[in-house]
Amino acid sequence: MGAGDVRVTSPPTERVRRLRERIVQAPQEVCVERARYITQAMREHWEEHPLSRMSKALEHILANITINIREGELVVGCRTSKLKGAPLFPENKTRWLEGDVENFDRRLLQRALITPEEKRELLEDILPFWRGRTVEERFMSLVPPDVAEDMDKYIFTIMLEITYGIGHFTMDHPTLLRLGMGGIAAEARRRLEELPEEERKGEKGLFYEAVIRSLQAAVAFARRHADLARLLAEEERDPARAEELREIARVCERVPEHPAETFHEAVQSVYFAHLIAQIESGGNSISLGRIDQYLYPYYRRDLEEGRITPERARELLSLLYLKTCEIWNVLEEVFIPGGECPEGKTTQNLTIGGVGADGEDATNELSYIALDAFADVRTVQPNVSLRLSSKTPRDFFLRAVRYARDGVPLHLFNDDAVVPMLTRAGHSPEDARDYALVGCVEPNAQGKTFGSTFAVQFNGAKCVEFALSNGVDNIFGLKSGIETGDPSGFTDFEQVWEAFRAQMSHFLGQMVKGMWALDTAIGEMLPSPFASAMIRGPLEKGMDLTRGGAVYNSTGVQLMGFSNTADSLYAVKKAVFEEGRSSLRELSEWLATDWMDAEEQRKYLLLKVPKYGNDLDEPDAMAARVLNLFCDLLKGYTNYRGGAFWPGVFSVGFHLAMGSFTGATPDGRFAGDPLGNGLTPSNGCATAGPTAVMNSVTKLPLQRLYNGANLNMRFPGSRTEPEKLLDLVRGYFERGGLQVQFNTVDTETLRKAQAEPDKYRDLVVRISGYSVVFVNLSDTAQEEIIGRYEYRL
Repeated sequence: MGAGDVRVTSPPTERVRRLRERIVQAPQEVCVERARYITQAMREHWEEHPLSRMSKALEHILANITINIREGELVVGCRTSKLKGAPLFPENKTRWLEGDVENFDRRLLQRALITPEEKRELLEDILPFWRGRTVEERFMSLVPPDVAEDMDKYIFTIMLEITYGIGHFTMDHPTLLRLGMGGIAAEARRRLEELPEEERKGEKGLFYEAVIRSLQAAVAFARRHADLARLLAEEERDPARAEELREIARVCERVPEHPAETFHEAVQSVYFAHLIAQIESGGNSISLGRIDQYLYPYYRRDLEEGRITPERARELLSLLYLKTCEIWNVLEEVFIPGGECPEGKTTQNLTIGGVGADGEDATNELSYIALDAFADVRTVQPNVSLRLSSKTPRDFFLRAVRYARDGVPLHLFNDDAVVPMLTRAGHSPEDARDYALVGCVEPNAQGKTFGSTFAVQFNGAKCVEFALSNGVDNIFGLKSGIETGDPSGFTDFEQVWEAFRAQMSHFLGQMVKGMWALDTAIGEMLPSPFASAMIRGPLEKGMDLTRGGAVYNSTGVQLMGFSNTADSLYAVKKAVFEEGRSSLRELSEWLATDWMDAEEQRKYLLLKVPKYGNDLDEPDAMAARVLNLFCDLLKGYTNYRGGAFWPGVFSVGFHLAMGSFTGATPDGRFAGDPLGNGLTPSNGCATAGPTAVMNSVTKLPLQRLYNGANLNMRFPGSRTEPEKLLDLVRGYFERGGLQVQFNTVDTETLRKAQAEPDKYRDLVVRISGYSVVFVNLSDTAQEEIIGRYEYRL
């Protein structure tokens, strides 16, 4: 049977529907258990080496946190005692917890239930221990004062790594499934024993010991689930459920310690690793990788031996997907506008399809089943990415765009562009072909990369603001940028460009200094021995991930407000220096006063000056020039772990947050309005149709955006023909496009959801490389999505 012959057309099973409803309706809650047990362990072991104390803390956590096997589950394991519970990570930072804990259950956005006793325990028993011991405090002792000052200017932020740790990686699942954690621990033990005696007593020896301890703790955690399943089976009155529980016990007794032998075992082993990595360190964007590739051998064997059907595999994958919905992190309140995600920005990416390491199409039966399984649940997590290429079977490509048209929250990636881009970035051809997506849109070598892909958010539009004000922040009236000259004295556009370049160069340099301090603090204080065992490189090097142990190391820097930056610079060039419609002094004054008494001039700049996104060469050339500058300025820097700073253009929700603190811009935007989203043209400015948008995007230096980029497009789902959408995407990919995602919910439905949110609790939309429940967004974010231009095909 060929991959294209697989047709699993039955509806979701009753079990999947029931468990989906349970997790969708579950309240979000805070759970203090992890914070309690890490604090207990650290009190006992604080004077030991960080590798020892962190592995002993993980051991204590996994031995003591509450475990549950809930009704109907076949895939088991949870981070907290609550169904949709957020654990806390006081080892990273505590000041925000001290300020936010009383308000978790009072928030308007990302409200999280917490009991009075949990509040008391945090404030009296847990948080006091961490004063003077957190990564944040170590970072603040290392960061240069001028960099610390610049971090408060809304030009760049680097603090997301602290609250929950770096995250943003995929694990080496094929090795896990082939060897089991027992086999990986044996490899670590062999390497430990081969060390010279002095090295065995030093950091390398401590590293291997920490890895072994962490893996043993993970195996014991799984066995706790086996014991619980056996106990529940004895108490269960339903014979069918009792048999399921006995099978769960058998599976958890075998994996993850031993190699997986069945599809069920493989799925459960992967989930245990996924779960424990997110107990060890926060788990922002720890991703599942190419699930249809590494699980396929187990599916194929079970199918041939009569142990599984396509329908059963589909159900197991749907249940795995629903388990990821339990994993969320409560955000620091100040970062909620940047995350704009009530699910706490865990953004657990899962990749389906694409070419194999040999460069040939690797689509298989499980690729179809995995896609259908997600269409059954249509949840915010996992964040599903489809890898497509010129070699992808047409029916799989069509199924993908049909699901996207029908509102299944997917995004599509172009292997024919991404693979050569990663090779250019330094990946081997085989590793580039085996890339998986991390977080929102970040591609990297599966199971070999520690990329810190969402480390930095950088506001390009703020650099334009400073260039046209000689460094004055027009929101606050303070001197925040560097002095690059009074713009009233500029006589040609190149002087404006040089001022912009100088502002961007200065603040990128400041960002790099800040990242060195932050990564140093994390590397010193917060190793990840469990995750280090799950990624290629650390065992070979005898070095933790946080110190540079992975095969590939990078730091992602995302450019915010790209379209505003490009359109603003082009507006200055066109309207001021070519058309002479105003002087630069006049324009600077209008910007400083947020267009006071200049509405006619603002409308001209907004509506009459050509904009990026309409397949017009001049504004598109300016957009390309901006991106090339951004990439050029990052190229010379090396990060703490020995890798490069990778440029990207996607915003999550920071186009909203940073827009709030960005003054008026020459593209006609008011102060405080949202910035552009990823590579997408500014809302309402690309009116020449979807093909023109895609043509403009493919004129950009996309092959330099190693950290990924997103293009959002909106279509009326019910009136869009899948074949036409397929042709549009294929044409875009043939011209070199990297990624595209669609929102296909019509404006009428979105307005109804605003009016009656309780009726639309499962309405999922794409925001910027990830999915969200629409009714849980802020009013600003909802209006930004509704305001996106709706195209017709």
